[in-house]
Amino acid sequence: MELTLSDKVLAAHAIDRHESDSVLRVGIDALLGHDATISLLIDRFERLGLSIWDLERVIFTNDHFSPPADIERADISARFLAFSRRLRLNHLLIDKGICHQLLVEHELCQPGSLIIGADSHTIMAGALGVCATGMGSTDILFALATGTTWMRVPETIKITFRGLLPNDCNGRDVVLQLLSLLGEHGARYRTLELHDESESRLPQDERFAISNMTVEMGAKFGIFVPDEITVEYCTKRDRISPTALMLPDVDARYEREIDVDLTMLRPLVAKPWSPANVTSVDELKRTPITTAFLGSCASGRLADIQLAAEIMAGKKVNERVRFVVIPASIEVFKRALKLGYVETLTEAGAVFNQSSCGPCGGIDKGVLGSQDVCVSTSNRNFRGRMGHWDSATYLASARTVATAALQGYVGEKAL
Repeated sequence: MELTLSDKVLAAHAIDRHESDSVLRVGIDALLGHDATISLLIDRFERLGLSIWDLERVIFTNDHFSPPADIERADISARFLAFSRRLRLNHLLIDKGICHQLLVEHELCQPGSLIIGADSHTIMAGALGVCATGMGSTDILFALATGTTWMRVPETIKITFRGLLPNDCNGRDVVLQLLSLLGEHGARYRTLELHDESESRLPQDERFAISNMTVEMGAKFGIFVPDEITVEYCTKRDRISPTALMLPDVDARYEREIDVDLTMLRPLVAKPWSPANVTSVDELKRTPITTAFLGSCASGRLADIQLAAEIMAGKKVNERVRFVVIPASIEVFKRALKLGYVETLTEAGAVFNQSSCGPCGGIDKGVLGSQDVCVSTSNRNFRGRMGHWDSATYLASARTVATAALQGYVGEKAL
């Protein structure tokens, strides 16, 4: 059949076809929304007298403004919550964490499913073999009412990971390497089909980090071919194994194929002001920082917090640095608390905040001022993204962020 994984998922969900033949109307398995974007469609939804197509298949959460930092956001949050409660949604997750993390923690997120969300990083669910993508509020409005959306079938780029991932690298370094290869537009409206044939086998948390940032390359989907690691994660989460996994055909046709030898990878960092402005940490000139941020949907998971705790144990955050830690969800926070990571990091001088987006989008809980230089596990470092226009953000792994918080600088090359 020569079909890629996303070809198969979209074909399985197709209910109509445009005359162009490459554009499908597809039924969706689930829809994800949060306070900042869903609030944009409330008036029109109610004015048109619409209703939700399936109350069991919608997940809403208040991750952007939780808790609100100012009056305007408090009003937006209250309006969103009132609207959601009027809908009587079965999956309204209040103050539980970042929507993308909550999605992959939810049983609605199954391999082979098609999920859309009102946020670009919905693509992160691709780490579970899901075709997941973000859309604007108008498209979300249509999907909420009909359970369908129109979608052009994307071309697919096959990426195969081989070799052995070095001990000082993780999924963040892997995706930064992909960004250095493809740039911000190299996968525009493409599927990145990710094959893990590495000796080390990428853990699920690292796969989440990789899929999350495939959208920074312009990808429509960033989907891992499901395997035993996918099955293990879903089985532990759902207490039941997922049904038969959907896989690409062995003779699938790809627009392009890229092999990535993980053995050659080194810790990487993206310099201001682009996620694709990548260099190795040891080639970066030593740069003093004022802020370190470990959090966001890109990297605020248990493996990241554990790694930071191991680096920080018995040490202190540099006196010139504020180290902000925000777990991606309350479940992540509770596990980190139970395992002692929160205590270790707090004793080292880190500041923990409520599970939400926080400074990643320049919202609250650690935004940057004009003189701030930040090393961050967030997914974007565009100018002004995390705060003041004159601030600077370097993207890196949790290991690099924690190390920089201790040293007071990022980079190893002598000044």
